[in-house]
Amino acid sequence: MNALSEEVAAWIENQSHNSRLIESQEATSSGNNSGASLLTKGRLLMSCTKKEKYSFICESFFMTTRVLNLGLMKALSDFKHLVQELARYEEELSTCKAMRDQGASPQLEEDIKRLEKVIEILSQDKLCYEAQILRDGALLQRALSFYRLVIIWMVDLVGGFKMPLPPKCPMEFACIPEHFIDDAMDLLIITSRIPRALEGFVLDDFLNFIIMFMASPSYVKNPYLRAKMVEVLNCWIPHRSGLSTTASLFEGHQLSLEYLVRNLLKLYVDIEFTGSHTQFFDKFTIRHNIAELLEYLWEVPSHNNAWRQIAREEEKGVYLNFLNFLINDSIYLLDESLNKILELKEIEAEMANTTEWERRPPQEREERMRQFHSRENIVRFDMKLANEDVGMLAFTSEQIPTPFLLPEMVERVASMLNYFLLQLAGPQRKSLSVKDPEKYEFRPKQLLKQIVKIYVHISRGDKENIFPAAISKDGRSYNEQLFSTAADILWKIGEDGKIIQEFVQLAAKAKAAASEAMDAEAILGDIPDEFLDPIQYTLMKDPVILPSSRVSVDRAVIQRHLLSDSTDPFNRSHLTQDMLIPDTELKLRIEEFIRAQESRKRSKTSGLQFSKPNEPDDGVADMVE
Repeated sequence: MNALSEEVAAWIENQSHNSRLIESQEATSSGNNSGASLLTKGRLLMSCTKKEKYSFICESFFMTTRVLNLGLMKALSDFKHLVQELARYEEELSTCKAMRDQGASPQLEEDIKRLEKVIEILSQDKLCYEAQILRDGALLQRALSFYRLVIIWMVDLVGGFKMPLPPKCPMEFACIPEHFIDDAMDLLIITSRIPRALEGFVLDDFLNFIIMFMASPSYVKNPYLRAKMVEVLNCWIPHRSGLSTTASLFEGHQLSLEYLVRNLLKLYVDIEFTGSHTQFFDKFTIRHNIAELLEYLWEVPSHNNAWRQIAREEEKGVYLNFLNFLINDSIYLLDESLNKILELKEIEAEMANTTEWERRPPQEREERMRQFHSRENIVRFDMKLANEDVGMLAFTSEQIPTPFLLPEMVERVASMLNYFLLQLAGPQRKSLSVKDPEKYEFRPKQLLKQIVKIYVHISRGDKENIFPAAISKDGRSYNEQLFSTAADILWKIGEDGKIIQEFVQLAAKAKAAASEAMDAEAILGDIPDEFLDPIQYTLMKDPVILPSSRVSVDRAVIQRHLLSDSTDPFNRSHLTQDMLIPDTELKLRIEEFIRAQESRKRSKTSGLQFSKPNEPDDGVADMVE
C-alpha cells in the first residue's frame, strides 16, 4: 500500500526476531466463538512475519482475498473491459454507417460486416457474464460482506474509525497488497450499478473507510486507487444510486460531515500530479467525478456550511490551490472545445458543398469523416467538463467571493473571465455556430450567463474595489465595448435585469480604472528596471527575494506561480511561500520613487495654473514633450 519491496522484507525480518503473534489455539478458540465481532476477528489477522504455521483464520482470510482477486474480481475486470470494448466497436460501427451514407467503398462495406460480427460475439459474451455473475446476488452479497471484514481489519491497524489518522503510517498497513482495497472498490462500483444489488446492505463502514483514506497519500500511495474511492461515492449520489439509504450516508455521518468536502478538495489538488505519463488527461476524468460529488454536496446545508468554513480556514492553503486548478482546467477545456468546434465547422462546410465533396476519392472522404466523429467525441467530453467547472465557479463565487479577490488570484480570475467573454460575445462568436450544438453539450447562452454571474458575484464581494482594476489591466482580452455588447446579448436572451445592471455598473468601474491606470502610468514615466517584476515586467508592490536564485520578484506574482508549481522559476529549486524573504530595502526605494514622481507631477500642475496665457512655463513644455 505504501512501502517498497525492500522495506517490506526488512520489516518482516525484524518482526521474525520479536514475534507478537497470537497462538493458533487462541485464534481457533475465538473463531469458534459465535459472538465474536468482526473487529475481534480482525485482530487475529495481524500476523505478517516469517512463521512456518499460521492460525486457521489467518490462512483462510489471506487465502480468500487472493482467491477472490484471481477469480471473481478477475472475471469482473474482464467483464468491464469487454463492455468497454463492445462500446468502442459499436461507436466505430455507427461511424462507418454514417460514412456509408456519404458514399460507400468496398473496403467500408467489409469493415461494417466485420464489426457487426465482432459485436455479435462480444454481446453473447456479455450476456454470459451477466447470467453467470451479475445475476448471482447471493454471491455478490457474500463477497461484499467479506470485503467489509477486510476494510474493518485494515482500519483496526490504524486505530479504528476516527480522524485524523496517525501522522506515521504503521508498517502493518503499509505492507498490505494494493489489491485488498482495489478489489473492494471495484466490487462496490460494479454492485452499485446493478439494480437492487445493494438493497439491505449496510454501507456505513465502506463510506467511513473511503473518507479516511481517499486524501491520505501517506497511507494509500497510489493516486488512482484513491481516485477509485471517489468513483464509488459518485455511484452513491442519491439520484444516481436509486437507493433512499445513500442520502443518509452523506448527510448523517459525523466523519462525512466533518471531512468529506475537505478531503474531496484535497484530492482535487493532489490528482494534478499522479506520476503517470498520462496524468494530464487522467486528471480530467477523476476531477469530473469529484466535481459531481461537490455539486451534490453544495446543495446539502450541512456540507455547504463545512465548505464555507474550509474556505475561511484554508483561504491561503488547499482551498486556494483548489480554485487555481479549477480555473486552469476551465481555461484549458473551454479553449480546447471552442477550437475543436471550429474544426468541426470546417469539415461540415466541406460536406455541405456536395459537388466538391463527391469529387473527392472515397478513401479521403472516409478519413475526413473519421476525423469529424473523433473530434465530436472530444468536444462532447471537454465541453461537458468545461460546463461543470464554470458552473462550480458560478455557485461558489456567489457565497464565497473572498478567495477570488486575493492579490495572487484576482488578476488571473479577471483574465479568465475576460477571455471567456471575448469568445462568447466578441466579433468571432458567430463562427462558433454549429448545426446541433446540444449534441456537443455546447450551450453558449447558458455559458455567457454563468460567466456574467461570476463577474457580478465577485464584484458584490469586492469591498476594496480592486476587481475593476484587475479587469481593465488585462491587455489581452479586455475591451470596454465587449461589455456593452455582452449586456445587449443578455437582454435578448432573457437574463435577470438586476444581474445585467450590476454587470454594466462593473463595466463602468473597469473603464474608470483603465483611465486611472493610464494617468498613473503617465505620472510614473520610465520605471527603472530594478523596480519591475522580472516575470511580468510590472511595477512591484511587495518585492520578495527568492532564497535560492536570490532574484527579487513581486509577492503576488510568485504566489500565483507557486499555486501550480512549487519551484523557483529561475533555477527550478524547491520553493514554498514560507521561504520567501521580504525585500524591505527595495520596497522602500520603490515607494520613494512613486512619491517623487507624484510630487513632480503636482509641482508641474501647480506651475501650469500660475503661468501666463500663451507663455507656457517649463513644466508645461516638459509635459507636452
